[in-house]
Amino acid sequence: MQFEESTVKKGERYYRKGKVLWVVKSGGKLFSKVLGTYPYYVEIDLETGKNICTCPLGGNCKHVAATVTAYEKGAYFEAFSKSVEVFPEATALEFLNEVPELALDVTLKELRFYLNTDESGSEVARLFLRALKLVERSGREEALHILEEVLEEYRHVFPDYELITKLEEELMAIKAPFQKAL
Repeated sequence: MQFEESTVKKGERYYRKGKVLWVVKSGGKLFSKVLGTYPYYVEIDLETGKNICTCPLGGNCKHVAATVTAYEKGAYFEAFSKSVEVFPEATALEFLNEVPELALDVTLKELRFYLNTDESGSEVARLFLRALKLVERSGREEALHILEEVLEEYRHVFPDYELITKLEEELMAIKAPFQKAL
Protein backbone atom coordinates (compact mmCIF):
# COMPACT_ATOMS: atom_id res chain seq x y z
CA MET A 1 0.00 0.00 0.00
CA GLN A 2 1.30 3.38 -0.93
CA PHE A 3 0.26 6.40 1.08
CA GLU A 4 1.37 9.99 0.95
CA GLU A 5 3.91 10.68 3.68
CA SER A 6 1.51 13.06 5.45
CA THR A 7 -1.18 10.33 5.52
CA VAL A 8 1.28 7.86 7.05
CA LYS A 9 2.24 10.38 9.74
CA LYS A 10 -1.40 11.13 10.53
CA GLY A 11 -2.13 7.40 10.73
CA GLU A 12 0.80 6.83 13.07
CA ARG A 13 -0.40 9.73 15.24
CA TYR A 14 -3.90 8.21 15.36
CA TYR A 15 -2.40 4.90 16.43
CA ARG A 16 -0.25 6.52 19.16
CA LYS A 17 -3.28 8.42 20.48
CA GLY A 18 -5.19 5.15 20.85
CA LYS A 19 -7.76 5.92 18.19
CA VAL A 20 -7.56 2.42 16.71
CA LEU A 21 -9.99 0.56 18.94
CA TRP A 22 -9.41 -2.88 17.48
CA VAL A 23 -8.01 -4.69 14.47
CA VAL A 24 -9.03 -8.19 13.42
CA LYS A 25 -7.00 -10.16 10.87
CA SER A 26 -8.76 -12.93 8.97
CA GLY A 27 -6.80 -14.63 6.23
CA GLY A 28 -5.32 -11.88 4.12
CA LYS A 29 -7.69 -9.17 5.31
CA LEU A 30 -7.74 -6.64 8.12
CA PHE A 31 -10.86 -5.12 9.67
CA SER A 32 -10.79 -2.29 12.18
CA LYS A 33 -12.65 0.46 13.98
CA VAL A 34 -10.93 3.83 14.23
CA LEU A 35 -12.19 6.88 16.10
CA GLY A 36 -11.93 10.01 13.99
CA THR A 37 -14.50 12.74 13.66
CA TYR A 38 -16.89 9.78 13.78
CA PRO A 39 -16.21 6.07 14.29
CA TYR A 40 -14.92 4.69 10.99
CA TYR A 41 -14.68 1.11 9.85
CA VAL A 42 -11.78 -0.05 7.70
CA GLU A 43 -11.26 -3.13 5.55
CA ILE A 44 -7.91 -3.87 3.92
CA ASP A 45 -6.87 -6.67 1.57
CA LEU A 46 -3.23 -7.24 2.52
CA GLU A 47 -2.43 -9.05 -0.74
CA THR A 48 -3.73 -6.42 -3.15
CA GLY A 49 -3.59 -3.32 -0.95
CA LYS A 50 -7.20 -2.58 -1.86
CA ASN A 51 -8.90 -0.85 1.06
CA ILE A 52 -12.10 0.85 2.01
CA CYS A 53 -12.93 3.15 4.89
CA THR A 54 -16.31 4.51 5.86
CA CYS A 55 -14.87 8.03 6.14
CA PRO A 56 -15.70 10.57 3.42
CA LEU A 57 -12.47 9.74 1.54
CA GLY A 58 -13.51 6.09 1.25
CA GLY A 59 -10.00 4.70 1.72
CA ASN A 60 -6.28 5.43 1.34
CA CYS A 61 -6.75 7.70 4.35
CA LYS A 62 -5.30 8.20 7.83
CA HIS A 63 -7.76 5.62 9.23
CA VAL A 64 -6.39 2.97 6.87
CA ALA A 65 -2.82 4.07 7.67
CA ALA A 66 -3.58 3.86 11.41
CA THR A 67 -4.93 0.34 10.92
CA VAL A 68 -1.79 -0.69 9.02
CA THR A 69 0.36 0.81 11.79
CA ALA A 70 -1.54 -1.16 14.45
CA TYR A 71 -1.14 -4.34 12.40
CA GLU A 72 2.59 -3.76 11.90
CA LYS A 73 2.99 -3.21 15.66
CA GLY A 74 1.24 -6.53 16.33
CA ALA A 75 -1.87 -4.90 17.84
CA TYR A 76 -4.50 -7.17 16.31
CA PHE A 77 -6.54 -10.30 16.91
CA GLU A 78 -6.33 -13.19 14.48
CA ALA A 79 -9.65 -14.83 13.65
CA PHE A 80 -10.50 -17.91 11.65
CA SER A 81 -14.26 -17.57 11.40
CA LYS A 82 -15.99 -16.74 8.13
CA SER A 83 -18.34 -14.42 10.01
CA VAL A 84 -15.52 -11.89 10.41
CA GLU A 85 -16.14 -10.46 6.94
CA VAL A 86 -19.76 -9.72 7.80
CA PHE A 87 -19.45 -9.04 11.54
CA PRO A 88 -15.89 -7.89 12.31
CA GLU A 89 -16.96 -5.88 15.35
CA ALA A 90 -18.68 -8.90 16.89
CA THR A 91 -15.48 -10.88 16.39
CA ALA A 92 -13.41 -8.12 18.04
CA LEU A 93 -15.82 -8.00 20.98
CA GLU A 94 -15.53 -11.78 21.42
CA PHE A 95 -11.76 -11.45 21.70
CA LEU A 96 -12.06 -8.47 24.07
CA ASN A 97 -14.48 -10.42 26.24
CA GLU A 98 -11.62 -12.78 27.05
CA VAL A 99 -9.47 -9.92 28.38
CA PRO A 100 -11.69 -7.73 30.60
CA GLU A 101 -8.93 -5.21 31.34
CA LEU A 102 -8.37 -4.53 27.64
CA ALA A 103 -12.12 -4.54 26.98
CA LEU A 104 -12.52 -1.92 29.71
CA ASP A 105 -9.81 0.27 28.16
CA VAL A 106 -11.48 0.07 24.74
CA THR A 107 -14.91 0.74 26.23
CA LEU A 108 -13.67 3.78 28.15
CA LYS A 109 -12.13 5.22 24.97
CA GLU A 110 -15.41 4.74 23.15
CA LEU A 111 -17.37 6.14 26.08
CA ARG A 112 -15.34 9.34 26.14
CA PHE A 113 -15.67 9.65 22.37
CA TYR A 114 -19.44 9.20 22.36
CA LEU A 115 -19.87 11.54 25.31
CA ASN A 116 -18.84 14.29 22.89
CA THR A 117 -20.70 13.04 19.80
CA ASP A 118 -23.81 11.09 20.83
CA GLU A 119 -26.77 13.41 20.40
CA SER A 120 -29.31 11.03 21.93
CA GLY A 121 -27.23 9.75 24.85
CA SER A 122 -28.20 6.17 24.03
CA GLU A 123 -24.74 5.00 22.99
CA VAL A 124 -23.18 6.64 26.05
CA ALA A 125 -25.65 4.84 28.32
CA ARG A 126 -25.01 1.49 26.59
CA LEU A 127 -21.25 1.86 26.90
CA PHE A 128 -21.54 3.09 30.49
CA LEU A 129 -23.42 -0.09 31.44
CA ARG A 130 -20.84 -2.22 29.61
CA ALA A 131 -18.03 -0.41 31.45
CA LEU A 132 -19.67 -1.12 34.80
CA LYS A 133 -19.79 -4.84 34.04
CA LEU A 134 -16.16 -4.76 32.95
CA VAL A 135 -15.09 -2.93 36.13
CA GLU A 136 -16.75 -5.69 38.10
CA ARG A 137 -15.07 -8.43 36.03
CA SER A 138 -11.63 -6.81 35.95
CA GLY A 139 -11.61 -5.47 39.52
CA ARG A 140 -10.24 -2.13 38.27
CA GLU A 141 -11.65 0.17 40.93
CA GLU A 142 -9.84 3.23 39.54
CA ALA A 143 -12.13 3.13 36.50
CA LEU A 144 -15.07 3.97 38.78
CA HIS A 145 -13.71 7.50 39.15
CA ILE A 146 -13.74 7.89 35.38
CA LEU A 147 -17.30 6.60 35.26
CA GLU A 148 -18.35 9.08 37.96
CA GLU A 149 -16.93 11.89 35.81
CA VAL A 150 -18.70 10.54 32.74
CA LEU A 151 -21.98 10.36 34.62
CA GLU A 152 -21.59 13.95 35.80
CA GLU A 153 -20.98 15.12 32.23
CA TYR A 154 -23.91 13.02 31.02
CA ARG A 155 -26.11 14.71 33.64
CA HIS A 156 -24.92 18.09 32.42
CA VAL A 157 -25.74 17.31 28.78
CA PHE A 158 -29.02 15.46 29.44
CA PRO A 159 -30.35 16.98 32.69
CA ASP A 160 -33.93 15.80 32.17
CA TYR A 161 -33.17 12.13 31.49
CA GLU A 162 -34.68 9.80 34.08
CA LEU A 163 -32.14 7.26 32.87
CA ILE A 164 -29.46 9.09 34.89
CA THR A 165 -31.01 7.88 38.14
CA LYS A 166 -30.86 4.28 36.95
CA LEU A 167 -27.25 4.67 35.81
CA GLU A 168 -26.37 6.15 39.22
CA GLU A 169 -28.00 3.20 40.96
CA GLU A 170 -26.00 0.78 38.81
CA LEU A 171 -22.79 2.67 39.57
CA MET A 172 -23.49 2.62 43.33
CA ALA A 173 -24.20 -1.12 43.21
CA ILE A 174 -20.83 -1.76 41.55
CA LYS A 175 -19.02 0.61 43.94
CA ALA A 176 -20.43 -0.99 47.11
CA PRO A 177 -18.19 -4.11 47.17
CA PHE A 178 -15.11 -1.97 46.59
CA GLN A 179 -16.04 0.34 49.48
CA LYS A 180 -16.62 -2.64 51.81
CA ALA A 181 -13.11 -3.87 51.01
CA LEU A 182 -11.65 -0.68 52.52
